[in-house]
Amino acid sequence: MKRKFYNRDLSWILFDNRVIDQAYDSDVPLLERLRFLSIASNNLDEFFRVRMHNIDSMVINNKTEKRTDLTGDEVLNLVYEFNSRNIAKQYKKYEASMQDARNRKLFYILKYDELKDSEKKTVKKYFNKKILPRIDMQRFSKTYKYRRNLNLLMETPHHIYTSPIPEDLDRLVETGIENHYILIEDVIRNVATDLIRKYKIKKTYVFRVTYDQNKPYDFLSKDMTDDEYLNKMINYVDTRELRNIMRVEFACNGESHSREYFAKLFDISKKSVYKIPGPVDIKFLNTLFKRYRDHKDLIFPPFKALKWNPSKNILDYLKHSSLLVQYPYDSYSVFIDYLEAAVHDPKTTKILITIYRTEKDSDLLRLLKEAAEKGIEVTAIVELKARFDEVHNIEVTKFLREAGVQVLFGDKVNKVHSKICLVLHGDNRGYVQIGTGNYNAITANGFSDLSYFTSNQMYIDDATRFFDHLINETKVEYNLLVTSPDGIKKMIIENIRLATEAYLRDGQGGVFMKVNGLTDVEIINAIYKAARQGLPFRMIVRGPCSLKIGICGPKEDIRVKSIVGQLLEHSRIFKFQYGSDHTDVWISSADMMTRNLDRRVELAVPIVEEKSKLKLNKIINTFLKDTENSYWLDSDGDYVKEEKDNGISAQQTWLSRLKWRKYIKTN
Repeated sequence: MKRKFYNRDLSWILFDNRVIDQAYDSDVPLLERLRFLSIASNNLDEFFRVRMHNIDSMVINNKTEKRTDLTGDEVLNLVYEFNSRNIAKQYKKYEASMQDARNRKLFYILKYDELKDSEKKTVKKYFNKKILPRIDMQRFSKTYKYRRNLNLLMETPHHIYTSPIPEDLDRLVETGIENHYILIEDVIRNVATDLIRKYKIKKTYVFRVTYDQNKPYDFLSKDMTDDEYLNKMINYVDTRELRNIMRVEFACNGESHSREYFAKLFDISKKSVYKIPGPVDIKFLNTLFKRYRDHKDLIFPPFKALKWNPSKNILDYLKHSSLLVQYPYDSYSVFIDYLEAAVHDPKTTKILITIYRTEKDSDLLRLLKEAAEKGIEVTAIVELKARFDEVHNIEVTKFLREAGVQVLFGDKVNKVHSKICLVLHGDNRGYVQIGTGNYNAITANGFSDLSYFTSNQMYIDDATRFFDHLINETKVEYNLLVTSPDGIKKMIIENIRLATEAYLRDGQGGVFMKVNGLTDVEIINAIYKAARQGLPFRMIVRGPCSLKIGICGPKEDIRVKSIVGQLLEHSRIFKFQYGSDHTDVWISSADMMTRNLDRRVELAVPIVEEKSKLKLNKIINTFLKDTENSYWLDSDGDYVKEEKDNGISAQQTWLSRLKWRKYIKTN
């Protein structure tokens, strides 16, 4: 029997392949190719740190994944197979890009034997002054935690030694000639002759160990006070240890040892060991991108996002019209203008906001502090469980509390992943912003997201109820908003059912869905049920997708694609067509993944105001027309790029329009 679902983790790795594929696009400038290769490495690191522990647990406990019938060993084998293909593809383009940089005389990453005598003298001096005092030779131990990103493994006739490579020193060592570099590990391996002679080292390897860092928050309870919760989170961060080894990588360097050697050394599966055909960890390519991005012909053309017209007060505009903006084509500064106008409006009595991830030294925090100092009642629901941002969010909490902001933590069991900022006047009227992306000015420059602003009282009332629910744990009913846990999944499934009924009644109906992940079994089963009846589905799933196509019979009309391009697609959009004249469009903070739908506090909201609804429909249609950045899911679970002459890129369509305007169009 054909399996109904595709493995989520394998689908994640296929997404990484699409990222690597961007470096093969001849239209992508050289430095951007390097950036995509670096992003792919970062994505894979996150996979092994966050996702791999589930597969490791399946292997250890000899379990089978229910949805795919794959055993842990089978998944591990496929993870290795998929990643090996990706790595080979990634490093092939790495070598080609390095040669391209040489041909352009842009920069040179040199091997030691390529250095001139003067350069060797320079790097030897650097080694003796900066590196040698930091070398820490230790006898190898498989129980030792290799906390540094890169390490040396040195084999002698009797013992094996390791030494971490200093992380605070630049990976790219300057050789004394402009634009000439050598990697720090190559310096150590070739210059440390006295060190090698002392220990009688015969072979030297560069290696890296990736650990499971997905330690569960096993202390959570709704009964905790906010202070108890904060203290436990601080303790969690302070005591978080590296867990089991998920991956070992080592550089080939022409040596004879193989993956079996490192598997035995670390007592892990051979399928968790990767032999790297080049430098281990090429995230240093991002450093090269930043260092040489002044060469405008080597990066994507810079663009100026549309801003709010400073001659107009955004709150005055919102009194009579809603506003839907799309980052980064519309500037994130529109939200800052909104918040700043609220802070300076003498009618503002309250500001309530959810914070999941924000940048350091953000204007958001500055404005919340200013509001509190002005006597406005400011409440921030800060999510401390934002994975790997826990430390920063603890600092955000301290900053806001010192500023006089009431900081709460909402639902202490389920992550508060919603993006909402409510501004109230004393009469319970005001304004609300609801978005699909975080309040982060840095990511908003590269992530495609939607942000909706309105003074419509139905939204204001719902937003007020939502914060009352978070703060006072009250049960509430909404006019428009839908929340998870529970509600968003029910809404999606119910609207699929209604669209199916309309389609069966008059042949008109369909569903559009744009998300970052589609892995929830109940949602997928609802799609399958409707697809068997012929209901058309058009879906854009950027990353992991467990849905399969081609299994719902002759009436199936499902098309799934992933858009990967210059910007990271991050917005979540839903459209339900019920017959010929009734359509609902929604935006949401939630992906169609079980964690978002069952274990997070998320928001979904229909756009009912005609102007914003029309704009959202135009955005959807542009996404649907995209061919240049689209990879189509086929019945084998692979993604195929559709090549078309004179194809359309949704991202480039919007970027090209920025040349003709300076401010967001409001008339």
